[in-house]
Amino acid sequence: AMLAGLERAPAATHQGPWVVVVIGGQSNGKGLFIAKVVGGALQQGAHAGNLVREVAKLAGGGGGGRPDFAQAGAKNTSKIGEALAAVPGLV
Repeated sequence: AMLAGLERAPAATHQGPWVVVVIGGQSNGKGLFIAKVVGGALQQGAHAGNLVREVAKLAGGGGGGRPDFAQAGAKNTSKIGEALAAVPGLV
């Protein structure tokens, strides 16, 4: 339910801020990543689906989605922090 709000968050116009958000966590032994891209970042080609797919690979998972919102799973939950630390280099 909490993550549903992130998906519905309004996308800023192309003049808006450059925002890329990736969050990760685990529940019941499974990892999850969520990515949201808005504003200038979206207009300049940042793609949440591609980004979250690459982040998830670092934790033995996969996924994808739309340019503005995406989800992925992770099999190796011990690598979630390492995968999140890699986000700036992937953007």
